[in-house]
Amino acid sequence: MSSSGDGHKRLEKFPAFDGFRGIGVLIVVFSHFPDVVDSGLYSVAWKLNQVSRIGYVALDIFFVISGFFITRLLLRERLKTGRISFSTFYARRALRIFPIYYLTIFVCYFLFNFGAWDTLSLLTYTFNFYHPFHPAPHPLEHTWSLSVEEQFYFFWPLLILLVPPRWLPMVTGRVIPLLALASGVAMALSIGSSNSALSGDIVYMSISTRMLSLSLGGWLAVREFENRPLRGWPCLVLVVVALVILLLDRVGRESGIIASQGIYWTIALLAYAMVSVAFVSTMVFDKGVVQRWTTAFLSMPILRGLGQISYALYLYHLPVLFLLGLHDGALAGVKVTVAQTAVALGITIALAIVSFYAIEHPLQSMREKMTGAPGQRPRKAEPAEVSVSGLGEAATAARAPAWRLGVVAGPLERAGAFLSAFASTIWSPPDDRKK
Repeated sequence: MSSSGDGHKRLEKFPAFDGFRGIGVLIVVFSHFPDVVDSGLYSVAWKLNQVSRIGYVALDIFFVISGFFITRLLLRERLKTGRISFSTFYARRALRIFPIYYLTIFVCYFLFNFGAWDTLSLLTYTFNFYHPFHPAPHPLEHTWSLSVEEQFYFFWPLLILLVPPRWLPMVTGRVIPLLALASGVAMALSIGSSNSALSGDIVYMSISTRMLSLSLGGWLAVREFENRPLRGWPCLVLVVVALVILLLDRVGRESGIIASQGIYWTIALLAYAMVSVAFVSTMVFDKGVVQRWTTAFLSMPILRGLGQISYALYLYHLPVLFLLGLHDGALAGVKVTVAQTAVALGITIALAIVSFYAIEHPLQSMREKMTGAPGQRPRKAEPAEVSVSGLGEAATAARAPAWRLGVVAGPLERAGAFLSAFASTIWSPPDDRKK
């Protein structure tokens, strides 16, 4: 790895990714909300987003962001010290992710009377293996993505430590992505078209296929350390080719040429990864007008504030919908009122805010103290310590100036931002996938 990746160099911060987490979590949350009977705007957006599948792309971007930021932190530590402190890495992840995750499982266990096996899969972060074989509606079915993240955390630091630096670009940018695609095809073919739905679920939720985006995020981090940015025309080409692939994939499925949902989702995940890589590359490497405008928008305090509570929003929204009877299994396609969805979203946001200040904020301070050297000011959390689970670590210090400026500035600003987000980010998945 080139000397430009000096481990002592302070890594650039990207506050715009906080804003993306704010928008992204709203998109994913709304993907589980039902259609309404008394709002034409809501219904139009709901139906348009079924076609655009922006929720799937948003989720995939989270995987690429996670791979990028976790890898750059590991690379910096390896270059600086020649080693990686696994105890510190896993302790930080545990302090960030475990408390409200296991609290949610504990509460939901009594509220929804979980069985032994789904409880075990939730406790061990293996729900992405369990749920495809038990696809009934579940108040924590969205936690499959958290399982993928934890499995990624389990082995990725060891891989970054053991792979020689000169091989990292090839391993993260070619070998692992190709193996991920091959695993999707292999799983689809092994299951066959006789159980197409199972094939699609397994491919969609598997750690092996999702390593496509996670590893490509790591590849972008390697390119950053080697001072080899990916920007401009290559990113545009990636997006255009991805759109063509998605169109052909959809046509092939609807025409019956692609009979296996496993094959269909393997191709779709490839296209999503291409769009995600282009987006993250533009935000990280590009210095042009698109990046400046996007950064300015995503750096808005209200979006960064939502990004800081994104983990709790993601965790709590589906249990709230199940408690209120606003999920697909209970409604069976029946529309509800805007007031009902507003109440559900309001409860979710309120729980997330309480969670942030009562649990996440104090634990953030503990993480800072844990990683600060004696006699030195503790290190602030990098913006990048991101996870879909979190949908990440807070991009700024736990003091959360963006939150105070953007969300607590005044009720009118909060109400306007909420209504704007509500009107513009409604999404529902088109068929069989859950984000």
